Amino acid sequence: MGAVGSRAVCADLHKLGHRMAELERGSTDTKLWKDVKRKRVRIPDLVCTRCGLRIESRAKTSPELSMSHSPAEEARAWDFGMVDRDLIAFPVCEAAEETYWSTGRLSSVLSYWHERNWVRWQPKECINYFEVRAFRATPHLKSSTKGVTEGSETSISWGATFSSRTGVVEVVADDRITIRRTSDDHRHTWRLGSGVKPAVQTGETVLENQVIACAVEPIPRQTLRCQGELPNDAIGEMLSSRERTLRFTGVKLARLRHDPGFEAQVRDIAADQDEDASIRLEGASYLTAVCGSRLQQLFSPYLCSADPQTQLEAVIAAGEAGTPEAVEVLGQVIDAVDCPFFLRTAAAWSLGKVASPEAVNRLIRAFADVDHGIRQEALDGIISIGGPAIPLLLLGLREADDSIAAGCAESLRQLPELPDEVVSTVVSDLKTGASSPWATWLVGMLPRERVASAVADLQSSAPDLHYAVSLLWSFVESWISRRWETQSLPPQEKLRGI
Repeated sequence: MGAVGSRAVCADLHKLGHRMAELERGSTDTKLWKDVKRKRVRIPDLVCTRCGLRIESRAKTSPELSMSHSPAEEARAWDFGMVDRDLIAFPVCEAAEETYWSTGRLSSVLSYWHERNWVRWQPKECINYFEVRAFRATPHLKSSTKGVTEGSETSISWGATFSSRTGVVEVVADDRITIRRTSDDHRHTWRLGSGVKPAVQTGETVLENQVIACAVEPIPRQTLRCQGELPNDAIGEMLSSRERTLRFTGVKLARLRHDPGFEAQVRDIAADQDEDASIRLEGASYLTAVCGSRLQQLFSPYLCSADPQTQLEAVIAAGEAGTPEAVEVLGQVIDAVDCPFFLRTAAAWSLGKVASPEAVNRLIRAFADVDHGIRQEALDGIISIGGPAIPLLLLGLREADDSIAAGCAESLRQLPELPDEVVSTVVSDLKTGASSPWATWLVGMLPRERVASAVADLQSSAPDLHYAVSLLWSFVESWISRRWETQSLPPQEKLRGI
C-alpha cells in the first residue's frame, strides 16, 4: 500500500509540473530481501528532479493525519531526516479487490505451504499535503502504541475533518462546515471539534477525502506547482550541509540531473570514511554514471565488505549507475555461486532496473542458472522492463537451451500488453518450426481470442500443433487451472527455488 501511495503522489505532482523520482530507494517498490535487512538513510521518499522538492508519503486506508513515531529512539521519530520545508503527503488507498488462496501438504517429515494474496489497491483522487514545519509547530492530540510485529512504535495523530463527498462549500463557520454534494445537491454539515480550524472557503469546490478543517494548516493545491529549475547553488549547498539527508539528496540530484559540475565535492564525500556509507555509495554511483569513473575500483571495497547490508546496498547502487560496466559487474555477482543467495538475487533485480539491452541479455542468460531462485528473479526483472525486452525475448524463444526458451516464453506471457505483431511473429515461427516447442506453449497460454484466427489454418497444415494449442486453451479456461499445483511435494533441496 505504501508503494502504491508513493506512486500516486508521483502521478499527482506530475500534473503540477514536477518530475518526481525515488529519493529513498525502494519507496515505490515492494522488493524485500528476507536474508538481510536493508541499510537505509531515513529520508523522505521522493524528490523532484526539477525543483528539488522533497516529499514523504504516508499512505492510509482512510483519511487521517497519523504517523509512526518512537519517542525513545531518535532515528525512528516521525520527522527524523526531514527539514522544515519538506512536505508530507497523505494519499488514501483502498483495497478495491482482494483474493486469497492457500494450500498445504504434508509427506512424512516434509511440509509445503503455498499462499497467494492479490490486492488491487485503488488510490483515491485527493491527496492532502502539509509542510513538516506545520506539524512540528502543532502538538499532536493523541497517540497509541502499535504491536510488537509493527516495531512497538507509537502512532501519533493530529485533529482533522475530511469531506466524505465531492461538492461545493456553502457554509463555513467556526464550529461547522456545510457542503453540497455535486452529484445530487444533497447537503451535509460537519460539526468541528475543538482545536481545528476551517481549511476551506465558501464557494470552494472540494474533493472526497480533502481536509476541510484541521489543527495543522494544509498546503493549497495551487501553491504546489513546480517552481522550475533549481537555483545554481542549491545542489552545492546540499552537498555542504551538516544534515546528512540533504547531502544524500544533493548527490542523488546531481546524478539524476546528470550534472558533472559537482565532481570535486562528490569525490571528497565518496572518499570520506567518516561519511555515512549510503551517501558514499550514492557518490560512487554519481562518479561512475556521470563522471566516467571506473565502477569496479569504486565499488570493490563495498562489494567485499564483511557487512551483508553494505554488500546489498552496493549491488543496488551499482545498478543505479546503469553503465555497461555496472551490467558486467552485476553479471559477475550472479555468476559467483559462492556469493550469498540474497546478493545474487539483488544483482538480478538491479539488472531489471538498468533495463538496457545488455542487461536484458544478461537476465536471459540467468534463466539457465542452476538456482531456481535466480531464474525467478531474472524473470521478474525482465517483466518489469516490459516492451523493450521483447525483441531479445523472441530471439531467446528460439534457443536450444530449454531453460532459456522456457523463461523467454513465460516472460512474454506475463507482459501486460503483448503487441499483435509480436503474437503474429510467434505464430509464424510456430508454423515454420523456427522456434522451440515453448512457442506452442506460449500460444496456448495466450487468450484464445488473441490468437484463434492466426492458428486456425494449423488444423489442416499442422494438426498436431493445433491439437496441442487447443488442449492448452482448454486447460487455461478450466476451473482446475485457477488453483493448479503439482501433485508431488517438491524435493527438499529445491524448496528455496519455489
